[in-house]
Amino acid sequence: MKFFVATCLAFVAASGCTGSIVAGSASPDTEGGQSGSGGGANAGGDIAEPVIDPEQVLGSKACDEINPGSAPMRRLSNAEYRHTVSDLLGMAAQVRTFTADFTPENESLGFRNNAEFLPVSSLAAEQFSTAADKLSAAAAADPNFVKCANPSDKAACAKEFIGNFGTRAYRRPLTTEEVTRFTTMFNAAMTKYDFSAGVEWVVNAMLQSPYFLFRYEAGKALAGKSYAAVDHYEMASRLSYLLWQSMPDAALFDAAKQGKLGTAAEVLAQAKRMIGDTKAERSLEFFRQWLDTDQLDRFSRDATVFKNLPGNLATLFDGEVAAFTRDLMMGGQGTFADLMSAPYTYVNADLAKHYGIGGTFGTEFTRTNSATASGVLTQAGFLTVHDKPTRTSIVLRGVKVRTDVMCELIPAPPANVPLNLDKLSSGLTQKERLAMHRTDPSCSGCHNLIDPVGVVFEGYDAVGRPRTMEEAGKPVDTNSEITSSVDLDGKVANPLEFGKKLAASNAAQQCYLAQNFRFFYGRDYTNADLCSRGQLTKAWKDAGFNLKQMLVSLTQTDAFLYRPQTN
Repeated sequence: MKFFVATCLAFVAASGCTGSIVAGSASPDTEGGQSGSGGGANAGGDIAEPVIDPEQVLGSKACDEINPGSAPMRRLSNAEYRHTVSDLLGMAAQVRTFTADFTPENESLGFRNNAEFLPVSSLAAEQFSTAADKLSAAAAADPNFVKCANPSDKAACAKEFIGNFGTRAYRRPLTTEEVTRFTTMFNAAMTKYDFSAGVEWVVNAMLQSPYFLFRYEAGKALAGKSYAAVDHYEMASRLSYLLWQSMPDAALFDAAKQGKLGTAAEVLAQAKRMIGDTKAERSLEFFRQWLDTDQLDRFSRDATVFKNLPGNLATLFDGEVAAFTRDLMMGGQGTFADLMSAPYTYVNADLAKHYGIGGTFGTEFTRTNSATASGVLTQAGFLTVHDKPTRTSIVLRGVKVRTDVMCELIPAPPANVPLNLDKLSSGLTQKERLAMHRTDPSCSGCHNLIDPVGVVFEGYDAVGRPRTMEEAGKPVDTNSEITSSVDLDGKVANPLEFGKKLAASNAAQQCYLAQNFRFFYGRDYTNADLCSRGQLTKAWKDAGFNLKQMLVSLTQTDAFLYRPQTN
């Protein structure tokens, strides 16, 4: 295992994959503003990132030359690792068990798959090693795992297995040196023990290899160009990890072998095929991380305030958001407007009872119209992860929407500012307490941005139910006025009005695009990505802001089709 750690760390260093962890947010027990993840490093000190005009950008001289931006080498995230091993070995249930204790990744800009924040620490290396031990033993014990043309010829079978399995594990054909090394390893195990031991040793070694754990790209130099091509096998992996969060399938490997992943049209044809596969549902992990519903496992409410809650409430909330986003994305017709303002949601019998929705429902989540629904931001899974155990939080809800849905920056609160507003006055509503808080000049700058957005959602309690009264028994007032935004300023009476404003907002549309860029490319964008952003914006606009088309469009940018030239 020590050799494995040293090898991985040397591999990362040699490939120029470096980074540092920067983080900081308000405690969930406080009400202070916090630095948002949505603004990124491109705002240049402004409150919001600039909204680009795709026609103007693409018509500029800057886009005459291809510029792919950066292409950091990416380690498989925990989710990608699980999907990949499941597809490679065919044992999804065992994979979940053997990787259950994996340490969560570091978060950057709201996501946990940023290439610069996925190192192989000694702890991660140990966990990969332990998982490889268990997975390889399980694979070797399966009599159907190895399939050979002539099973009785052990030497030929071993050679065939090493070539086929190695290509899939490394996501490219093995080199001659690699074939020799694994053949020597296999023969040593078979001589000392038996054929299955050879399988176990080889599988174990490959699962711990940097060429499995990292998406290594060498690229193909282009004479006289500042950018490089991506070879066919590397493109197969780019496609599969973007759309499936996993390794290529047989059709992609075949296309790579035949050299049919070298043009934008060939890549597009594969993307359209792949987006219709059920494995594309894995891309819904984007919504879980963007909306923070992946944090629902921490859901907890004070039983003295919220009595007789179902024990599976967090699971129900997660199921609602999952069913809603799955329908929008995989159904193929969902748009950004639907995401922000759809007048319906998905419930089953238990969740309908919790919400007080009449009708007959079963165990499956089914679509139902609702007078209080306005897209995903009014669903309990999104709202409640930004609340407190005893009540809603105008501030935390407002911060989340302002930073990650509107992509606007909010500075951290000044030092020594009181953050527990409950002590301000027990006789006031949250809205009134925050209005008092904003009279402090050191607080008003941030809270004038945060509070009006959070107030809009006060019509839902801290367990996601529509309400007209606060927990303390005072009437809820959702009337608000947004200021200092790019294109959302104005009065709003409720989340239905706000959802429609978001749906039509150019800034919110481009914020959603930016979040997709960050998650699916595994990095933040820089000035070098302006043309890729222009390409994405134009394609998405031309497609009527269709959510599924966004994923396909991600495969047609300079950033995806090329990589920077390496010396």
